[in-house]
Amino acid sequence: MEKHKHNKSHTDKPGTQDENMPSQRFEDSPLGSNISEAAELPSPDNINELHDQIATLSKALQEAQEKVDSHWDRLLRKEAEFQNVQKRAQEDIEKARKFAIERFAAEVLAVVDSIEQGLVFAENGKASVEDLTQGMKLTHTVLLNALDKQGIQPVDPKQGDAFNPAYHEAISIQETSDVPPNRVMAVVQKGYMLNERLLRPARVVVSRAPASNAG
Repeated sequence: MEKHKHNKSHTDKPGTQDENMPSQRFEDSPLGSNISEAAELPSPDNINELHDQIATLSKALQEAQEKVDSHWDRLLRKEAEFQNVQKRAQEDIEKARKFAIERFAAEVLAVVDSIEQGLVFAENGKASVEDLTQGMKLTHTVLLNALDKQGIQPVDPKQGDAFNPAYHEAISIQETSDVPPNRVMAVVQKGYMLNERLLRPARVVVSRAPASNAG
């Protein structure tokens, strides 16, 4: 009996703790947690500083947005101006294409008038052969002048000129010992250039050495 009492008094001694009970730190307790949270709250000065920072950032954001809007509006205006310029340029091209031969047409009409007048005189018997010849020469001159104003020049090689396949078309070969080979013997049809572009080559007869002299 005494032994049992001794053991009981030993286990009930104040300050002792059962080894199987988990230990708990103060900061992990509800009271300690509340105290820690209270300690982490910002001070009024910090709150004011945060408000100032937020206000500064908001102002900077607003200014940036205004700049973006301004640049975007400017870009839209530039795009509209570019489209207008492009549209006007296209219209100018269409007009130039449509009326490109207007001046040339006026020059050709003068030639037509001259031919028609000559035909009237010829049909009425009021024009001699000499008059018709002079009229045709005058008409030919007027037409050449009209072509020249449009940059159209004849390709008219002379007899004895070297044959140039870039501007001449050989329609016949003639053997001869009078001129060197590969020379223009005669022009069957003139060629014409439009500025630097060949409209048609001159059709020519080209010389060739006689067969007995070949080689």
